[in-house]
Amino acid sequence: MLSDNCKTAISGYLILHMQMRRKFLFILIFTLTPIACSNQQNPNAYQLSGSTMGTTYNITIVGENLVNHELINSALEDIESAMSTYRLESELMQLNEAPINTWINVSPALYEVLLISEEISVLSNGAFDITVSPLVNLWGFGPEKHKNDTLPNTEAIEELLRNIGFEYLIIAEDREAVLKREMIRLDLSAVAKGYAVDVLAELLEENNISNYLVEIGGEISGRGRNAEGDLWQIAIEAPLRSAQNREPFQIIGISGLSLASSGDYRNFFEVDDIHYSHTIDPSSGSPINHNLASVTVIAETTAIADALATAFNVMGIEQAMALANNNNIAVYFIIKTADGFLESYSMAFAQYINENYND
Repeated sequence: MLSDNCKTAISGYLILHMQMRRKFLFILIFTLTPIACSNQQNPNAYQLSGSTMGTTYNITIVGENLVNHELINSALEDIESAMSTYRLESELMQLNEAPINTWINVSPALYEVLLISEEISVLSNGAFDITVSPLVNLWGFGPEKHKNDTLPNTEAIEELLRNIGFEYLIIAEDREAVLKREMIRLDLSAVAKGYAVDVLAELLEENNISNYLVEIGGEISGRGRNAEGDLWQIAIEAPLRSAQNREPFQIIGISGLSLASSGDYRNFFEVDDIHYSHTIDPSSGSPINHNLASVTVIAETTAIADALATAFNVMGIEQAMALANNNNIAVYFIIKTADGFLESYSMAFAQYINENYND
């Protein structure tokens, strides 16, 4: 647990819940202010927190080695400069404005994320598609936010669908360059936070830190052990629409793995009592419409987990489960029913379910 001074510094921002009878510690993260706290019960446990990519980051380190907070912020700034859709001068936004049928050199970081995106797009048969940005904006969920009191008309959706498709981006195999076959606009919001987690994890290991938990906007990577010497205990949140009433639905322990979630229960709007999710199906051009409330993926890298969670959320439970089981992917689903929520998970995820946890 954090020291009294540390808890005071983040009161109202970081909520720690301890289930003493089960010895589970899980963290539900709200907004964090930049701090670095030592743990007086365990003086070798530290926390670094701050803001990035329109959300927050939270790093817990266990051990004697530390990392300079400025190194963390510098690495995150480099990623935002490359991949932000909110900065007109970012490398990604410049690529969006670049002419078609012309090879454009890109940075190693952007090249790597584009390769990951292509891999998951092919695997999911287009359910994950970073060219969906114009449709996200049309529905009012992108950087060009607008009031969602009317629905886009069919003609507007069909017009944008003509330039939606990951196959319109050609990635060079022999050099860090890409070519656009159509005037597509890329949005990496469903993979960039996961990639940033991986970058920070690599930075920590370069500084000889082997016990850590890195979280950015709910995407997580954990290595080694927590301050109690146990696996990092991660709560999968119940899909409640109120951000003030966060509850755990399931708790799992991880080490040497990454985790990412996707859901439609917070970012949405309603018109005539119909729920419209922020997740857009690239095949229809409209928000997803099925009974999946939440998808959580465990993978070796957070970027892949992040992209897969979005892909599975687009696909729906039946297609997603089939794809996961056919490819040995660990995924956990929370399904909406008339009577509440049910859990379901792939065969590869079964090993992470903690049988002793009970609400």
